[in-house]
Parts: sequence; structure tokens; C-alpha cells
Amino acid sequence: MGRPFENRLIMGATAIATQPFIDEHNKRVDKDTARASRNRTIGKILAGTTVGCIVRSGVYNLINKCTVEDISVDRWDNFLTPRSSSKVSRHLVTNKLRNYRTALSTIVAMVVMVGTNILFDVPLTTKISNYLNKRDAKKKQMGQNSQVVNPQPVDTTPVKDKFFDAFNIKKGGKS
Repeated sequence: MGRPFENRLIMGATAIATQPFIDEHNKRVDKDTARASRNRTIGKILAGTTVGCIVRSGVYNLINKCTVEDISVDRWDNFLTPRSSSKVSRHLVTNKLRNYRTALSTIVAMVVMVGTNILFDVPLTTKISNYLNKRDAKKKQMGQNSQVVNPQPVDTTPVKDKFFDAFNIKKGGKS
């Protein structure tokens, strides 16, 4: 649960399960605006979760490969291992190194995600929300076309006669 990938996945799953429902049932806006807001939210969640999980997973794996416990000789696979780990008692090294990896990968992933938000999240969010908006427009159009409208018979009675009928006035001169 402390790893960045799993945290982002849990946040994304929670968001996709709740936020679109809230946006769609917003009483302060009209139905079309609520649907567009829902679609935009779905796009943001899907894009952010996908890119976030990929970036965080990649950074975590990279940090894992660069933080090997053996620091007797400087190599690329212990490049990011803290040199003070030799001073920590042996039974605590594994736990402290795990915490260090998690914290470092979270920080590095946040820095990397500043760039990926602009490069990947924004265009992906726009594509997803535009696709969902087009799909909603097609559904709406199909719903309007499929409704059979029973035309009311056209009343050709002149307006003057309707007036007399409405107020129960007899027509003609003498009766």
C-alpha cells in the first residue's frame, strides 16, 4: 500500500467510481453541461491514472535497480543507496531501505509528472472527453430520431369560430 503505483491506482479507482456520478447529478447546471462535465472528469481520471501509474511504476522500478544494499563498491546499481546504511543495524536495513525507495520514488515521480502532465495528460484528457461527448451527442440524436411523434390533427377551424366556441357564444345574427 505504500508504493506509489498502488496508491495512484487506488485513488483512480475511487475517483472513477464516485466523481462522474457527482458531476452528472449536479442540480446547479443543465443536463448537457452536467454530461460534458462528467465526460471531462472521466477523461481526466482515465488519463491521469494511466499516465500516473506508468510513470510511478517506471520510476519505482528504476529506483529499485539503483538502490542495492551492497555498498562495498560503487556501481550503478547502488548509485542511489544511502551510504549511511552501513551504520544501521542489519535487521533494520531492509525496512529502512524499503521506506527510502518509496519516498525517493514518490518524489522523483512527482517531478517527472510535472512534464508528463503537459505532454501526455492534457492531450489524452481532451481526446477521451471529446470522444465521450461525441458518443453522447450520437445517443441523444438517435433518441430523438427514434421517438415516434404522433402528429395531432390540424384544426382548420377559423380563429373567430374558436373564440365563439370557447366562450359558448352563439353565432349568427338572430337565434
